[in-house]
Amino acid sequence: MQLRTVLDVNVVDVLKRRNPSKHYVYLINVTYSDSTSHIVYRRYSKFFELQMRILDKFPIDGGQKDPKKRIIPFLPGKVLFRRSHIRDVAVKRLKHLDNYCKALMKLPTHITQSEEVLKFFETNTEDLNPPKEDCGGSGKRKSGLDASDPMILEQYVVVASYEKQEPSEIGLQAGEVVDVIEKSESGE
Repeated sequence: MQLRTVLDVNVVDVLKRRNPSKHYVYLINVTYSDSTSHIVYRRYSKFFELQMRILDKFPIDGGQKDPKKRIIPFLPGKVLFRRSHIRDVAVKRLKHLDNYCKALMKLPTHITQSEEVLKFFETNTEDLNPPKEDCGGSGKRKSGLDASDPMILEQYVVVASYEKQEPSEIGLQAGEVVDVIEKSESGE
């Protein structure tokens, strides 16, 4: 019996999850050599872990000895800005991750059929039973917008200066205009 391999990968959407904490996952349509296709969901941190594993396992292909011989695609680094979980960052990464996956699938079979790559795109239990909040997408976000559509954000004028209290917050000055990506029910 021949091993099932990954033929094609399309990163098609980004979805918000709330458990165990707020984060975004990328919806990936994976087509396999046995003519089946499945949707898998991966956090950006999982892409980053895959990249590190591939670079460790294939140092020559990763350009460690000679950077000119690097064939493994570059993955944009993790955002160290304290609010890397915001939707804008996740949406901007979508196209980069799609390009990364497509470039990865064009590499020689010793990489594309490696345990690391196959395991990353393998369907797991959570992929088969995604949280209810993610259902009903069919490649579209709940708003019905395509992932490439621009986000239309509400703008607000800051009425009073605010000094940040937590590392995850930002300070604001009265009179500043801010774009609001997500607003809680209480208006905070």
